[in-house]
Amino acid sequence: MADARSVLDLPDGLPPWLAAFVLEAQRETDTLRDNGAEQAAAARTALLKKLVAAAQSYFDTELDASEAASETGRCEETIHRAVRDGTTPDHRANPVDRPVTPARHR
Repeated sequence: MADARSVLDLPDGLPPWLAAFVLEAQRETDTLRDNGAEQAAAARTALLKKLVAAAQSYFDTELDASEAASETGRCEETIHRAVRDGTTPDHRANPVDRPVTPARHR
């Protein structure tokens, strides 16, 4: 009989703590399967797949400055400054090379 062990493909960019959790859960699932608990192993594998998909979706979500400020507990202008300074990458479809300064401030 072929080995029915499932190997989840972990996406790039997954935090190390989450990748470690999933790998450990896979080892535990393999132990369940080795001990004959095929239904439990299948259910656990399905949950792990859902967890990885949900995590990937969460980490791929792009935030605007106000959402990022709310998530991090910082002021929106702090986020804008971090993007302008290059501290935080600008992943917008059309990133601006330099901030636009209104004429009244020149």
